[in-house]
Amino acid sequence: MPQRLSTILKVSSKLLDKKGVFNAFVDIDSKLYIDPSLLEKPKIKEFKNSHSKFRTYFSDVLTLIDHSKIQNDRFWREAFGRLQFKEFKYVALGYSVGNKSGNAIGPEIAANLLDTSHQIIKAGIKDPIIFELIGLFEKGIGADRISDMTIHIIKDDLIKYTQRVSDELEIKQREIGKTKIKLPYNPNTGEPIVFTPKELLQDLPIAFCWDDIDRVCKENSDLRNRVNKQIGKTWKFATSSRVGKAKLKEALLSNPEVLKDLIKQYKQKPKTPYDFVNDPSGQVIWAELSEKAANDFPLNFATLKLKPVTSANILQVTKTICEQYAKLIESNGWFEFLYDNAGNLRNERFAQKLFYGIADQYCLANDLNLSREPNAGSGALDFKITKGYKAVVTVEIKYSSNTNLIKGYTKQLPTYNKAESADTSIYLVLRTTKTDNSIRQLHKVNKTAKDKGERVPEVIIIDARPQKSASHRR
Repeated sequence: MPQRLSTILKVSSKLLDKKGVFNAFVDIDSKLYIDPSLLEKPKIKEFKNSHSKFRTYFSDVLTLIDHSKIQNDRFWREAFGRLQFKEFKYVALGYSVGNKSGNAIGPEIAANLLDTSHQIIKAGIKDPIIFELIGLFEKGIGADRISDMTIHIIKDDLIKYTQRVSDELEIKQREIGKTKIKLPYNPNTGEPIVFTPKELLQDLPIAFCWDDIDRVCKENSDLRNRVNKQIGKTWKFATSSRVGKAKLKEALLSNPEVLKDLIKQYKQKPKTPYDFVNDPSGQVIWAELSEKAANDFPLNFATLKLKPVTSANILQVTKTICEQYAKLIESNGWFEFLYDNAGNLRNERFAQKLFYGIADQYCLANDLNLSREPNAGSGALDFKITKGYKAVVTVEIKYSSNTNLIKGYTKQLPTYNKAESADTSIYLVLRTTKTDNSIRQLHKVNKTAKDKGERVPEVIIIDARPQKSASHRR
């Protein structure tokens, strides 16, 4: 099972929670970000001045740009330098496999930011809060980079918070490199750890939560209609698309009153951290469910006559794990966990993590190796189960609502199999749509390939549509 900070640091998860620390997973990515808007009214003392630091940093950048007379003068160069951010590693937000550092902002993105900032100033706007919103319309800037910029600016506060909590909980620390800074560390890798407070985290920063253009210029319907026409699509599309971002940027810069209204409404939006209790996007509950599955619904491979696991039966072993996953969802009411409290389907990544956690428990008990998203040079594979070098089964999980369902089957898996030298593969599809059009198409493609004598993945369909059942929610 993927380890959490509490495990590797040998400290109670309840104590970390009491100190407000996000008990992050090690080598499993989370989609949580430090939201700069949550720095405004922090409860933790180390972050009392963090928002002021953030605003001052970008206020200085805007001042430098405003003082610049021509591009590449000393003010311009100084602003350019300040808009580049080095990676600040080891902040415990949950790590992507093979990438334990953040997303640096290098010269190319910094140059674009500088040009956009210059245009914003020319439009008569000098409020540094615009840098909290910049990800809405600047290509290459998303929630991850906004978070990383914030981390870079408040890193001293994060370190002080980590040191205080570590001292109070008697967590071992040591000096990092040639510095005098002491931090807790991962005893398995020796890498330092910087804690992240839960009160600063969101699954999507508040600045990115704009569903439509009606949230801005709400008192001016003519202006709203003009901007809607200019961006061509909905506000939500514009903020999530490269093409849309370009159009939205053009619309905002050519209509400064819209940008001013956006800033005004952003300041008025409620600012609350991620709800870890209800866990709406399933950031942590999958791990709790995985442990429950292994305890309450154990798999005994010996009883199933699947032990010892060999190259001859590893496919059946993997299918058995997939079938157990299906049984939990279809027969034990666990389909409920695929949906949030509002009944909305959670991101496909949640279903993948849930399978990973459940499968990992069974693999550990049976001397199998389960790896997630290995970098095979061809893209990301969801899972790979191995028993020795010559026995490999790959598993890919998708929702039937995924627009790449057929493409994933026809294009991705053969590429993965070649890269991973897999003996066979399983395409695990969770039916999340009312109609079965995509599944029927998948079966048709599968049959056509089989009729041609081609080597094809096994297809397993799980009915993950909402059913009437007793609630299993925590």
